[in-house]
Amino acid sequence: MHSGPAHHKLDFIGDDLAINFINTLRAVEPFEVFQTDEDVMDWLHRAGVSTPPKAADWPREALVEKARQLRDVALKTVEARKGGRRPSLDELNSFLEHSTSHPQLVRRKSKIEIEKVYSGQSVEEILSPIAESVADLLANGDFDLIRRCEGSTCTLWFYDRTKAHRRRWCSASVCGNRAKVAAFRARSAHSPRAQR
Repeated sequence: MHSGPAHHKLDFIGDDLAINFINTLRAVEPFEVFQTDEDVMDWLHRAGVSTPPKAADWPREALVEKARQLRDVALKTVEARKGGRRPSLDELNSFLEHSTSHPQLVRRKSKIEIEKVYSGQSVEEILSPIAESVADLLANGDFDLIRRCEGSTCTLWFYDRTKAHRRRWCSASVCGNRAKVAAFRARSAHSPRAQR
């Protein structure tokens, strides 16, 4: 585990906000991203999620506890939907009930865009953009393209947005490389030279 926020090459490989959130607990390189409230706020900021400049006063570690709870709900519902089962929506809907936002115009370089602004007065409101992202994935995601990494010990998910839709690994440099090394070793072990 780690102490304090740490940036990692596997943090945002899922190509979807909800999937990246699910991937904050991973087995490929055992790591719990969310150790503290500050870790959650740091991850949300790096994910591009709008957060209030100053968080409301809630009990210490309440945010990390709710973030882990939402992540478990997200994983269960995505696994059920991917497995062709009907996911329970009650727990996710209870998170969505707390979503309070309003649109706001923002200027980005020469463009004007609409951005949702959340009040962030409770831990549930801080996590509202994530809960909405999970809901959108369940309702609108193409589950033929939502996959788990083929790495034998990997638990990471991704949304295959590649042109050919042949992505197999969370990361070519992590699980993809491990698979290539394992295949090479297997071929080498069965080659005529290795059997002499």
